[in-house]
Order: sequence, then C-alpha cells, then structure tokens
Amino acid sequence: MAAGEAVSLLARKAGMKLFAAKGKIEIQAQDDALEATAKKDITVTSVEGRVEITAAEELVVNFAGAYIRLSGGNIELGCPGNILLKSANVQKMGKADFRVPPLELPKGFEERFTVKDQKTGEIVPFARYRITTEKGQVFEGRADADGKTASVYTALPESIKIELL
Repeated sequence: MAAGEAVSLLARKAGMKLFAAKGKIEIQAQDDALEATAKKDITVTSVEGRVEITAAEELVVNFAGAYIRLSGGNIELGCPGNILLKSANVQKMGKADFRVPPLELPKGFEERFTVKDQKTGEIVPFARYRITTEKGQVFEGRADADGKTASVYTALPESIKIELL
C-alpha cells in the first residue's frame, strides 16, 4: 500500500493485529515523531534476543516524579522519595563508552512525469497513462491540463515503465 498523503486505520469494536510470519516489521516516521499511546499497559518483549533503545539526544524514563535521564554522556537519577539500591555488591570502575552510530532514515522518492508526444515533443494534456514500478505497483490515471501525471511515491529509487492507454 502506498499513499501520497495520509493513511488511517481504525478498528472500532475489536483489536488490530500486525503479523509477519517471516522477516522483520519496520515502522518509521521519516520526517516527524513516532508516538505509541495506550489506555492500559504497553509491553515490549524479545523472545529470543534483546531490547535496545537508542536516542540521538536524550532518553528519559519517568513515573510519579521519579526519573532516569540519559543525556550528554551522563546518567541522572531523581525522585521525590528514596533511591533504593539492592545488590550483593557495588563496584565503581573507570569510565566506559558504548556509542552506537546514529540511524539514518531512508529518503522517500516522489516524482511527477510530463506526457509528451514522442515525435513532436509536444505536451499531451489529459492523456490516459499507466505507470508500473520495478516492484510491480501500478498507477493509472489521466494527465492534467499541463500533461503532468499524479505523483508516484517509492521508498527507494527504482525503474518505472510508463504506457499511454
């Protein structure tokens, strides 16, 4: 599924599930924030691996006024009550660093095409067309008064085929 503008999914009476029997699931907000909100619990579980949280600027965990802030290479603990450290042993060691390179989001691609007569090179307004991407997505439509097609969006650059109908 691809959309030039917004996509909304709503299940009014029952839940919603997203499964991939094989392969991974990726969720990206390539130009804004990503939010997850629930009325009840939120659970993140890795059955056979680990859970990693990485932030470019700051990571904050807070509840009822208590917080842990990771920022600028520092760890800040704060709370209105007590900090309870339960451990058989506490070792103070020299500094350590575990930097992860920042993740770069892919840039999406968007293109409109101008329909022109192959012999004369003149723009053909209102021509019917079919655009097929390398991955098999098909877009059909009619060019506007300036011979422009609708925008075609792809996640990565790919070859396309344009046919006049």
